[in-house]
Amino acid sequence: MIINNMTITNSRGDSITFGRHFRLVDDFALSGLTATVNYTESTADGSHYQNTVLDNKDFEVPFFIPKEISDPWWIEERRNEAYKVFNPKANPFRIDIETKAGQAYYLNANLEGAPTFPIGFENDNQQWQRGLLQFSANDPFFYAGTEEKVDIALWIGAFEFPLEIPEEGIEMGYRAPSLIVNVLNDGQESTGMLIRFKAIGTLLNPSLVNVNTYETLKLNTTMLPGDVIEVSTYKRRKWVTLTRNGQKTNLFNSLDLSSTFLQLDLGDNLFRYDAQEGLDNLEVSMTFTPRLLGV
Repeated sequence: MIINNMTITNSRGDSITFGRHFRLVDDFALSGLTATVNYTESTADGSHYQNTVLDNKDFEVPFFIPKEISDPWWIEERRNEAYKVFNPKANPFRIDIETKAGQAYYLNANLEGAPTFPIGFENDNQQWQRGLLQFSANDPFFYAGTEEKVDIALWIGAFEFPLEIPEEGIEMGYRAPSLIVNVLNDGQESTGMLIRFKAIGTLLNPSLVNVNTYETLKLNTTMLPGDVIEVSTYKRRKWVTLTRNGQKTNLFNSLDLSSTFLQLDLGDNLFRYDAQEGLDNLEVSMTFTPRLLGV
């Protein structure tokens, strides 16, 4: 991967974009991911394979500050800016990357220390001041820069302009006829998603079913017109919220005991939505970001 642009943003919203006052060293890589393969001993030769767990991704970002202005105060200001943004107390960081091919990705990582500025003529001279950032990503995946969104059930507007109304009237809109949708995960690993239930009328106990595995996510609640329930099934980021009249509340306790936080396997995933009552009042969509081992 050849990096064209990079922006690093801390949890406070402070960021530095490399390109002018801070520039990346050309020859460094963010690829390379190790894994721990677990076995159990057996009475036969060798062992039994159990599972594989991806390790944290540890990487460095070498950069330099070009000495466009030779005055010491200018370099000192740039160093102070780097210390402010790249503060380990402001973990975690989001690292946005654009490749030479124009593709956008990001990953989340934690700084393992403040920026280092090594001394010596090869590091600090009339041309540049070198610096180094050391990161560790407990979530080792890259993520595609844009989210994928799939709608299962929704009302589609039927207006066309210029508007002409015949004597028999016009159809204001129509409901998408399919109860089942295929969600294609074209990433490199399975992933969670954000499921969004929206009520256009009163309905009872909305649910979403994986047609292939019969796993179900069901909410035992009554939704009123305008209600929106969002369910995050991402690992380490599971939550359920209800937005009603602009107010958000935690709805985690409404999950049916048989519910599964549905995941997207690689490739095709078929889902069907349902409700105990008021099915035609339910709109459902799913949003996810493909996960990548490397780019």
